[in-house]
Amino acid sequence: MAILRLATSNNLKRYGILVALASTLSMHVMAAQSDAPAAQTTQTTQTTQLSMLWLDEAMPANEVLNISGSTMQLLWPGLNDVQVQAAGVNSARALALLASEPNACVGNKILTPEREAISYHTQLPQVVFPGLHIFALKKGVGATALHELNNAAGVSLEQLLDRESKLRLAVVAGRNYSAEIDVILQNKVWERQLWRRHGGDNTAGVLRMLQEGRIDFVIEYPNVFAHYQGKTKDTNAFVSYPLQESPQLLAGYILCSRTPDGAALIARFDQLLAQISAEPSYLQAHLKWFDSAGQQALLPLYNQIYNTNF
Repeated sequence: MAILRLATSNNLKRYGILVALASTLSMHVMAAQSDAPAAQTTQTTQTTQLSMLWLDEAMPANEVLNISGSTMQLLWPGLNDVQVQAAGVNSARALALLASEPNACVGNKILTPEREAISYHTQLPQVVFPGLHIFALKKGVGATALHELNNAAGVSLEQLLDRESKLRLAVVAGRNYSAEIDVILQNKVWERQLWRRHGGDNTAGVLRMLQEGRIDFVIEYPNVFAHYQGKTKDTNAFVSYPLQESPQLLAGYILCSRTPDGAALIARFDQLLAQISAEPSYLQAHLKWFDSAGQQALLPLYNQIYNTNF
């Protein structure tokens, strides 16, 4: 499988893709040759090679930035006969390309009716993870507000926005957090309290905004936040609480265009996920992104979804 990273150029403007440098990341070539006796008639059957436009939201391409990247590293070898082009896009552009391109695929997506209308999805999720948390600076007014609202079930986002009208929450434009959270974020009542970040590098960007005191809250998965927080000087500068409106378990699926090519690609991913999710390496590709407490929370969720017994 050849994975080619596309670079912005005239012939790619129709994708509207923001891409890193053009380079061949990896090459896995598979060839089969059969020899027949000279007297025997040889019949050759030609098949059309599958091709895929992989929409990667975690550029640069040669750096694994999240669970999605770790798990895809284990899935790519099983697609060594698929011609893959990978492009860096944000979430909103990825969904637009799913609707417009015949062979586009993207990983780690929560299922919604809107997404299912334009794409096929894998039977098993590509990744599983515990629910979303809300983060604030430990020494900021946001931390005090979260502490006062927290109870055994966590913090209610709706109650927080209703009570703290002068504090601001940063969210990523075009991202689906969960069905209940999305309804809250789409309510015009809260619009003045929301900072919607567009463009690339969204997670790192909102974290910087929180560090600089430009906003008061960020919603993120604990493992993702910990990854970016580890790059800061003070890893104890934040507090977090689970959100009541977030499910305990969230799953990210692989989506492909709702076309014949997309259906064929999903069938391949289904075969791979059924096989590889039962292997310890796939579990480890998840666990490596969590601290010990997060690993304990993730393991029963993983066994539940993938019907394993680790």
